Amino acid sequence: MIKIVLPIAIAVLGAIATYDNETKEIDSCDANSLKGCQQQDSLLYSDDDVDMSSFQMPKDFDVNKVVEAITTGDGWIKLEGMYSEEDVMMARERIYHHNHADKYISQNANHQTIDEAHNKFSGMVWALFNKGRIFEKMAQHPAILNVSDIVLGERSQMSSFAANTVLPGQGGQLPHLDYPYYRLFYPSSNPHIMDTAPPLSVQFVTLLTDFNMDNGGTAIRPNSHKLPRYPDDKEDFYKHAIQMEGKAGDVVVFAGAMQHCAMPNRSKGLRAGILQHMAPVYIKPFEAIMDYVNEDVKARATPEMKRILALEHPYPVLKK
Repeated sequence: MIKIVLPIAIAVLGAIATYDNETKEIDSCDANSLKGCQQQDSLLYSDDDVDMSSFQMPKDFDVNKVVEAITTGDGWIKLEGMYSEEDVMMARERIYHHNHADKYISQNANHQTIDEAHNKFSGMVWALFNKGRIFEKMAQHPAILNVSDIVLGERSQMSSFAANTVLPGQGGQLPHLDYPYYRLFYPSSNPHIMDTAPPLSVQFVTLLTDFNMDNGGTAIRPNSHKLPRYPDDKEDFYKHAIQMEGKAGDVVVFAGAMQHCAMPNRSKGLRAGILQHMAPVYIKPFEAIMDYVNEDVKARATPEMKRILALEHPYPVLKK
């Protein structure tokens, strides 16, 4: 039985209480910046702090409404409050620890230009399963599995799992479609073959900070998944696009064939999110996840974890 829990009430005036390793005092950590939560030598949370048995369900969650929204509907939906504040804090501090976002914020404060920081900063963090048990928990959320079961099949797998942090002043992306909706994969004699294909991927974007118009929340073009086309006409894309907005802990779900792009971060804070890309088991994953996942992660894998890693999938078969 899945235990449904309420958000842990550690927020005070929109900030999360944290422990300062240097002063040994309680401080506050804003969800959208690193002020007050820069850890020097250690992380605030350990793997032992992750409660793998308790999941917070989104507000008014109805799997049928989600499936309808991302298939025959506009192609996307926001699930509010899917992760507790503590789970978000655990994930966010691990991401910042690995991409050193605090370092580049500090550099900018020390009169280095944004251009200099961006030349050296890569906000992407890969191989999340090896970077903390909190990511194992988040990847197995029942809502993600339920939606994937229906849309992609009960053996659907993880295709990609990464996190991205965007600095203040950092630019956006060009509009695009995600893997496997790459035109070079299509038959040249039938370039619109995907018009009648079943869904080949679903993207789950976990908001680790608030997403809004100022900090460049992802832009998506509603209904563009129904006839997958690469958004070569950027002006037309932006004319019809809307931007994701939500609070840290929300999850935005959208069809893999949806036209989308990250927008420029014009705020003074960070924007961070986890990108979980699910696909049918018959699609080759975008990442070679099985090649990098640590053996201890595989050894303790739950049935749900084995499923999303395709640990027990028998193909391809070696015939000699």
